[in-house]
Amino acid sequence: MHVSEVDALTDEQAIAVLALVLDRDRRLPDLTRARQLDAQISEAAGQPVEIEGATGPNVATADGPVAPGALARDTLAYLAAERPDVAPVVERAIAMTRQGFSAPSRFDPVTVGVGALVVLALQTDLELERTTAGKWRFKVHKKALSDSVLGKLLGKLIATYTGDSGQ
Repeated sequence: MHVSEVDALTDEQAIAVLALVLDRDRRLPDLTRARQLDAQISEAAGQPVEIEGATGPNVATADGPVAPGALARDTLAYLAAERPDVAPVVERAIAMTRQGFSAPSRFDPVTVGVGALVVLALQTDLELERTTAGKWRFKVHKKALSDSVLGKLLGKLIATYTGDSGQ
């Protein structure tokens, strides 16, 4: 997949593609949950960013407000680059959007900020692990693949809600 395909999307198309990608993975929430998540993101955007561990991403500053469509495009490019299994899904969603498909009807990007989609798309990985005591537990971890890119994306997400760099 070429980044130029993502860059060529209009704002509306980029948001629709991101929603379609999440819908395919059954991660697109209902409208009530999306609104709750959006409100939580809005509150968090005004707070200092806490980075767990010394290898966490640095939050790069954005140059002022970031348009929701630009944030959606950057998220799609990040997913396609960092998660090869998602790249074909992004390609199919782009093709569907160009053929007139839009975001699933339960998601209205006018009512709910694109930040909810971005946060859902960037969820941490989860695996099932057996402890030394023989018990099962969920282990949540972050990939440290391209922290600087993730940091820039997080900075843009914050700027979408605050109108500045979030710093």
